[in-house]
Amino acid sequence: MDLRRTTAGLLLCGSLAALAAPQEPSPVPVRVGAVIGLVSLPRPSDVEVFVRVFDLFAAGVGYSDFPAFIANPLLDLVGANSGTTSATLGQFNAFEVHLRFFPARRVFFIGASFGRQSLQGVLSESTAFGTSATLDLTTWYFTPRIGWLWRFDPGLLLGFDLGIQLKLASDQVVVLPASATPDIRQRVENLADLGASYPLPSLRLRIGWML
Repeated sequence: MDLRRTTAGLLLCGSLAALAAPQEPSPVPVRVGAVIGLVSLPRPSDVEVFVRVFDLFAAGVGYSDFPAFIANPLLDLVGANSGTTSATLGQFNAFEVHLRFFPARRVFFIGASFGRQSLQGVLSESTAFGTSATLDLTTWYFTPRIGWLWRFDPGLLLGFDLGIQLKLASDQVVVLPASATPDIRQRVENLADLGASYPLPSLRLRIGWML
């Protein structure tokens, strides 16, 4: 048992040392990479393609999404669903532009993201009148962040970053029928809060590949 623990400890220490070890700048002036999220907040599905120049700057475009099949618990949490009212998310995604600066040309970076988030939802009331309401919410946001991007030969990437998503502007369109009850009006507001409440934490653990 002691040998197993010692071996596991050595492997763990070796892994941490490899992550913490300084990495030499690449001799290749321009590199192209792609990463996909293992853990992502506030939208759990995340992918990005980027270009890194002289190991000093990086610019990329990304897409993140909140898949519909895991949306129900979130809709329950924010109070959009009830016994007689059901909510569905037709769309909850974002497109982003990412900018990073690596001050030591190694793994640590300071960066920011500029993005456009879209949320579209439908609330249906199970009554004799069958009342439905729709929400279309667009938000522009800015996310300052810090992070680390490790590269392992021949090109494997491991990235971690954290920041805070701040709202710049938003546009909301709500369609409510005249027969909508106060309850469904309140639940539309609850659904709108899902996409309009800011600031939001931003955290991402990603893997990828860089040529």
